[in-house]
This record gives sequence, C-alpha cells and structure tokens, in this order.
Amino acid sequence: MNIIETRRQMTMAHIGSHHSEAPSQRGATSAGRATLEGWQCTYGDAIKPRDIVVANFDLRRVSTGGGLYLVQQLPGCDDEFRACRRMMRVPDGVMIDQDGHGDWSTFDSPEAAGWEVVGTIETIYRPTDYY
Repeated sequence: MNIIETRRQMTMAHIGSHHSEAPSQRGATSAGRATLEGWQCTYGDAIKPRDIVVANFDLRRVSTGGGLYLVQQLPGCDDEFRACRRMMRVPDGVMIDQDGHGDWSTFDSPEAAGWEVVGTIETIYRPTDYY
C-alpha cells in the first residue's frame, strides 16, 4: 500500500466519523467543510468518479482568480442536480466552463446560467491507479 492510498483510506474513515450528509441532503444553507466522493460532482478531467473532494460551504463567491465551485441547479428545475463548474469573475459577469473541457460562456451571474454556488472545491485527492 502506498502513501496516497493510505491517505485515501484515512480520508474515507474521516468521512464517516466527522462529516454529515451530502450537500443535496443538507441544502443550500450548509456551512463548514465536507468531504464528497467524486461521482457526486464529476467534472471533465478535474474531478473523476473515484476522487475524494473537499468542499468548503462557507465560501460561495466566485473570485477574480477563479476556481472550482460546487453548484446546484436553481429551484424549479425538473431534477435536483449537483455538479462542479470552473468559474471566474470577469468585468462583465462570470465566465463558466460548461463541460470541464474549455466550453466557456459569460453570464451576468451563476444564477443567470441556472446555477446556485453552494461551495468552493478546496482539495481533490486522486487514487494512484489513475496515473
């Protein structure tokens, strides 16, 4: 067993003992940090299904430096859908990479694109067998 797998097992144990339910169950008013499985927010090559993702639900503002954000479809959509999107604040709004492969579009806000930002992705842990 290598150190990354050991770290992943420690993280998985940490999920069950210290974090509550997933964001869709917690709602948009969640706070603090949570560890998610990658399949809950798969996004291009940035987040794969077997990754472990640390999200901060206290940070919900899109910054000028950009980053990965955990988003949820706005109420009134047919499905409750959670995802991850790369976003960056620009002078005329917010640029959003729609598919994780460079399909950038500019909107007045994430809400104008149908998304509510519910957290910021802080860290992604990846199994070593992906490499």
